[in-house]
Amino acid sequence: MKKQIKEIILGSGLGELKFGMTREEVKKLVGKPDEVENLPGFDEEVNDELESWHYEESEFSLVFDADYDWKLVSIAISDPFFTLNGHSVIGMERDEVMSLFDKMGIEISNEEDLSDDENPDLELVESEELGLMVWFSDGEAIEMQILPDVEEDGETIKWP
Repeated sequence: MKKQIKEIILGSGLGELKFGMTREEVKKLVGKPDEVENLPGFDEEVNDELESWHYEESEFSLVFDADYDWKLVSIAISDPFFTLNGHSVIGMERDEVMSLFDKMGIEISNEEDLSDDENPDLELVESEELGLMVWFSDGEAIEMQILPDVEEDGETIKWP
């Protein structure tokens, strides 16, 4: 795993891996993905305007959006290798994460129970202001997703 993409920088990216990078720039930095897939858009139909790259061994995924000239618009991680202010959030208990976020001044705007038959204890905690989402299963952080900063209008991306 490359040390230059270890630190989660809210609103900006993952170390040197910055929101707004093109697919070619990303390939130069972290290599070819193990899997590429198109994702469902807002209408839940798979389209060719959102492309997700998965890096299985490193346990992170990247999303590129055609509406933004195929720039990097989302990063999801599920490996404790990645750190937020030096802390490995993945694998932490929910109470520990909430305490850490409180100390860091991260305001939680949404907490949602996403449990279903397949995932009987799945929860999402979100800071909409910071573009941060953390999923918990059985009280343990299993995935974190970050998004780029946006302007006051809530739509215009502020590229790092």
